[in-house]
Amino acid sequence: MYNYIHVSAECSPFIKIGGLADVVGTLPGELKRLRGCDVSVFLPFYKSIPNKFKKSAEDVINFTMPFGDDLNCYVGVKQLKRSNMLYYFIDNEFYFGSRDNVYDYSDESKRFAFYQLAVLEAIKQLKLEVDIIHVHDWHTAMIPLLLKVKYQSIKAKTVLTIHNLAYQGIFPLEDFGIFNISYDSKLEFEGSMNFLKAGIVNADMITTVSKTYAKEILTDYFGYGMQNLLKQKGDDLVGILNGLDYKEFNPESDKHIFKKYNKETVKEGKLANKKTLFKELNASLDPEKPTVGIVSRLVSQKGIDLIKRVFDEMLEIDDFNFIVLGSGNKEYEDYFIGLEARFPDKVSVYIGYSNRIAHMIYAGCDIFLMPSKFEPCGLGQIIALKYGTIPIVRETGGLVDTIKPYNEYDKVGNGFSFQNFNAHDMMHVLRYALHLYYHNPDSWDLLVQNAMDSDFSWTQSAKAYRALYKNLLKK
Repeated sequence: MYNYIHVSAECSPFIKIGGLADVVGTLPGELKRLRGCDVSVFLPFYKSIPNKFKKSAEDVINFTMPFGDDLNCYVGVKQLKRSNMLYYFIDNEFYFGSRDNVYDYSDESKRFAFYQLAVLEAIKQLKLEVDIIHVHDWHTAMIPLLLKVKYQSIKAKTVLTIHNLAYQGIFPLEDFGIFNISYDSKLEFEGSMNFLKAGIVNADMITTVSKTYAKEILTDYFGYGMQNLLKQKGDDLVGILNGLDYKEFNPESDKHIFKKYNKETVKEGKLANKKTLFKELNASLDPEKPTVGIVSRLVSQKGIDLIKRVFDEMLEIDDFNFIVLGSGNKEYEDYFIGLEARFPDKVSVYIGYSNRIAHMIYAGCDIFLMPSKFEPCGLGQIIALKYGTIPIVRETGGLVDTIKPYNEYDKVGNGFSFQNFNAHDMMHVLRYALHLYYHNPDSWDLLVQNAMDSDFSWTQSAKAYRALYKNLLKK
């Protein structure tokens, strides 16, 4: 039996800000179902964790440790067993228990430095058996270095998963002193301390969340300054596609949608859910028209500029509905609000986030638009497939690995894609999809069946990680 510990800043259902939570919320459990794997997860004990989980968490141990200028910094460790998985929570009132938000504080370097040191000290004091520590993104990427220079008694290999290379944990160089270790120039990047760089240099293996993204981050465009370091990792850098939790995202059992459906009942199911979605949004849209949906952070990465460039023109000419759910850059939020005002009979916009409405959009829309500038993996397009909502994506990262362009002549493919980050290329593909919907309904129906047949469950991804772990332990 091998023992694996995952360390993350997020994990569904305890705390979720983005896709990181979905991965850590599902992958460890899938690994544990495989023979020969014992898996546990470490998380911060945030204030915003739901009370039902807080009340179930039991105190395991508490201790003090030196941290920066504080020689006796308090660390509490709680544990919770859920679905045969053991979760450990690092408790500290100042860094986690008293703050309403998960991220975006002025002392992020100290918060996550404390967290990583506390995790390793807890593993040591609890005498946990561990063969591999699997860390996720910059919040935990110092752990491979700390194992080498401060916690050599923990004999574990390390795996670092990069979920999005754009976020690296870059802080003033003077913050390095909080780790109470000798200065290491490998941490430095352009005069600053870089948590993720430390992980890239020191981890035994690096994974990222799709095969295509693993290749893209070796280039200057996608590498964010780390491309040369990543090239040096050679075969120790691999891409493993994220999976989807089909227990949560499944139109046959989804508790958030009005009418459940499957491949045989998708037409009537979609129409009923579309009407309910319009009513929920108080939108005066025609349910007989194809509906394009977006569930997204409204930021530059997601290709919103392409939409801004051509959607006024398209909504003037083309016959479709457009529904947006998301928040982010105020410029983009204002654009979509204005678009709704200009086309009230075609556009409905929900600024913010609602998990229920997100599920309703997947179930009620006909097309799901993801024109991302870059997308390490992407879950939206995978969710859309399961609901028979046809993705239109730009060919980047995990979008390439999951969406195969439909060919109406040989009847293969599960969506549509365009290569260049160009608004008119996107417009051309969307118009082709609308043409197929209106003028070749048999092909459209087959495309929907192909989409719903697509399988991106976590089972295959977990097997790939288990194989990676076993190979790493042989080295």
